[in-house]
Amino acid sequence: MKRILFVLSLLALIVVFNACGAVNQLNPLTNNDNFKKAGALWNDVPAMDGLGNPIDAELPAPIKLFMRTGVSLVMKGMGEGAPSWDWLMFTTNQSADDITNFYTTTRMAAAPYNWASDASGCVNGQQAIGQAGTFCAFTKQQGDKQIGLLIITAQDEKTKETSVIFLRGESAATPVAQNAPSANANQKPTKGAITMLNGAAPYGIEKRPLPSGLDIDQLLPKQVGAYTRASVERASNQGTQATSVDIDGDSMYARYRSGAKEIFVEFSATSSAENAQSILDVAAGDAAGGVFPSDPRFGSRGTEPSYLKVVNGDGAFMAWTRGGYYFSVSAKSEPDLDAFMQAFPY
Repeated sequence: MKRILFVLSLLALIVVFNACGAVNQLNPLTNNDNFKKAGALWNDVPAMDGLGNPIDAELPAPIKLFMRTGVSLVMKGMGEGAPSWDWLMFTTNQSADDITNFYTTTRMAAAPYNWASDASGCVNGQQAIGQAGTFCAFTKQQGDKQIGLLIITAQDEKTKETSVIFLRGESAATPVAQNAPSANANQKPTKGAITMLNGAAPYGIEKRPLPSGLDIDQLLPKQVGAYTRASVERASNQGTQATSVDIDGDSMYARYRSGAKEIFVEFSATSSAENAQSILDVAAGDAAGGVFPSDPRFGSRGTEPSYLKVVNGDGAFMAWTRGGYYFSVSAKSEPDLDAFMQAFPY
């Protein structure tokens, strides 16, 4: 997906959707064309709590009209012909921010979903263009199919309910012309087997014990040096204290405090080292602009452990894997990160 096409589609779609008012005030188009209503969310799309059942309504006309033009650019260059779209619509009391916080690049990239995204995944319309709502775009290729997923939200100003539309499009992947250069010529080589790290990682994490089990208080200790764990929540249920960890499930968000200082920790337990490495790749897209550092002081991938350290004007960040476990730590400064990491057990 080309970023310029993503941004243009995003801006236009949010403006169109919000300019039309509440979903139930829109008139449907009579011709369904390439749009078909699905019966339930697809197996490769996670359902967040509070969505309930899809509503019995037509796809809003402005959305359908725009899908024939602007948003189809999301698929352009990745497949042949106009995509065929399946869709579902829900109303929920969850906010647009709740949607954004649930459909993260980390969750969507993990098995069994395996979606890729243009680093941002979901964009908040209020922050982007001053319009309420959310737009999420993900893509992947399966066999000879190029698949795109769009998630669009808008809030009814009167009822405060959020309308959520899921659109899943498929088109035939573009065939390689005879004697043309390989489609993979400029792509990164396929990952090989994970090897043991040859050298030292930041904070000596390679010498620390491997985490084990699913005990939340063991994996995210209540006390780390001078920092006390203030909260631990599931990414999809923030505001509620989490009590358990699921394999290949929600990321866990923990906040640690020491006086006025705060540390944010993300943690995931996955079923394989490869899955944990995939989450690290997503983190590299978010924290390092997709460019994994070649300097071993700041990054190593495909190793046990793998890690990424970024220090810039936004603060200090460290992400790493231990077997099938993924951790990341965000701090406002490198000294704060150093103090926390030196005390963290894994």
